[in-house]
Amino acid sequence: MKKKTTTCLAFISALFIVGCSNENNSADTNETTSQTSQAEQIDVTVEIEEEDQSIGEKEVETTTDESLMQVMRNNFAIKEDGGMIVAVEGVEQDEDENMYWTYTINDEMVNTGAEETTLEDGDQVTFTYDKME
Repeated sequence: MKKKTTTCLAFISALFIVGCSNENNSADTNETTSQTSQAEQIDVTVEIEEEDQSIGEKEVETTTDESLMQVMRNNFAIKEDGGMIVAVEGVEQDEDENMYWTYTINDEMVNTGAEETTLEDGDQVTFTYDKME
């Protein structure tokens, strides 16, 4: 009888430990799913200009957790140097001529790099290749 009781208690203990373990894994999974689901699908417009002439515009579907740099990598031919976009669609910066790429979001200059910039639904991003004076 003592052996049956010990075996029974060991079995119940094992079930309790496994049950707690699964409960914790379930909580971890729910937390990860919750973090993943926080990224919202958004639509933004990216326009490329060269000296005030539009050379292209694209409606882009992305998520709120993607940086502007990721959006550009996924949708345009770009070249990067040290975290800066130095060429878009084959048009490269020309330091000798003081020609550089800059960008605005909703017609406002942005003071962060494209990797640190996130977007919101409906944003209008304009990359402009122009002379810096």
